[in-house]
Amino acid sequence: MISSHPEIELAGFIEQTCLKPTATVDDVRQMCWEAQRYRFAAVCVAPVYAPLAVELLHKQKPQVFTVVGFPLGLTTAPCKLFEAQEAAARGVTGLEVMVNLGAIKSGHYNAIYEELGQIVDAVGCEVRAILELNLLDATERQHVAEVCLDVGVTALKTSAGWSGPVRPEDILGLRRILRNQLGIKVAGGIHTLNQALERLAAGANRLGTGRGVEILREQHALGETA
Repeated sequence: MISSHPEIELAGFIEQTCLKPTATVDDVRQMCWEAQRYRFAAVCVAPVYAPLAVELLHKQKPQVFTVVGFPLGLTTAPCKLFEAQEAAARGVTGLEVMVNLGAIKSGHYNAIYEELGQIVDAVGCEVRAILELNLLDATERQHVAEVCLDVGVTALKTSAGWSGPVRPEDILGLRRILRNQLGIKVAGGIHTLNQALERLAAGANRLGTGRGVEILREQHALGETA
């Protein structure tokens, strides 16, 4: 049972994230230092900063993820494939690929399968699919999750962060579809310890946030007063 107690290794669930368009080299350096200092599970950076993060975290615990087709997913499949291959060649641990939401809304699930499948087959690293769970109805969630189960991605990320926080009940619903066959990374709106714990309790395996240090400090402060 996840709790606020300091003996719970919450850091191992956190992927410290820096995807804002105004991010600087110094921002990325600071984030990577924090990830190493607090032993976060991973960092997630924009492709332009992926080589820097790989260099800074070489032989360190945190993994390095970058994004593909981010944030809208509307680049062409060949463009996404090139992005993915370039990032993989630069040594990242894994990729988070924004799916084409219009293809989902149009019922073109074969296009989603082919796009993701090409990337999975071409790279030798972990591949996750980014959804915008808040913009998909129950049927669409079911179908795209089934595609992801078949195509070989390792996890689903609930959001690129621009459609608002995902509700715990929606995470529970996605976990029921996936069972334990794929991971779930929740991103967007995780600013407090309570929000982090709610999402883990609902079935998330990883938490994407830029507030990982503050969340750990909040947990530690609660442990001191317990």
